[in-house]
Amino acid sequence: MAHSDFLVTAKQLQQKLNDSNIVIIDCHWDENAYIRAHIPGALKRPGHPYIKSQEDGIPNKFLPKPDEFLDLLNSMGITNETEVICYDEWHNHFATRMWWVMHYYGHKNVKLLDGGWQAWVAEGLPISFQSENPQVTEEKFRINENQSFNAQLKEILANYKSEDWQILDVRSDAEFKGEVLSGNKRGGHIPNAIHLEWKRLLSPSTKYEGVSYFKSEVEMKALFDEAGIKKDKTIAVHCQAGVRASFSAFCLEMLGYPNVKLYDGSMGEWANEKDTPLEK
Repeated sequence: MAHSDFLVTAKQLQQKLNDSNIVIIDCHWDENAYIRAHIPGALKRPGHPYIKSQEDGIPNKFLPKPDEFLDLLNSMGITNETEVICYDEWHNHFATRMWWVMHYYGHKNVKLLDGGWQAWVAEGLPISFQSENPQVTEEKFRINENQSFNAQLKEILANYKSEDWQILDVRSDAEFKGEVLSGNKRGGHIPNAIHLEWKRLLSPSTKYEGVSYFKSEVEMKALFDEAGIKKDKTIAVHCQAGVRASFSAFCLEMLGYPNVKLYDGSMGEWANEKDTPLEK
């Protein structure tokens, strides 16, 4: 797939604002951000930005169950034919989380706004303070779940030593070294894991202060090559909660790596089990 199958620029999105088959989703971290201002026509994503299954209204470690996912998409009037464009105000890692969950459940046409909300504002494009209502549609989304996109704890345990698998840890250096626990009972990293922090795949704008874009495909591929990531391996990406890892999984998919999995339980699961190995 081409770069354009994954990303749109702010100017390209502006040209699509009146397209009735497009749903723009504001994947905010702070729900008040949408109230303050958003892209005209954009819908406020319901629920928690982690887009996890809910336990008493609190997100747990894992992606939404099928019925929860259907409720989410139906509440926004999204069908299998809808083109979806996501953005956020946090370097797009909450937007890529939305992309990954939709990718897992079979939506084939989800893109991200390169540079996110900051790029839109920096370009001087119009903003709105008016809350938007989704289009009412009788057609509902049809799930096509692909479980191969998600790695389970037992798979990581069975394969972290395998020559056919690579574990990619995209957390910060301090988390990887076990210096920061992020609320876990134990610290460190999965043995044999490759470390490449997700933020390294971003490139600060030379024109607009505070705006970061995805690096070029050549630059991203060079970073993955330097880290030792191989296209002929199964790559299981993780972080603490499966959100930052969604960003790196998005980049790997965009570059055409064929066997990318996201370990959704991530270190929030692994480091709180009693018998999972950790290194520092």
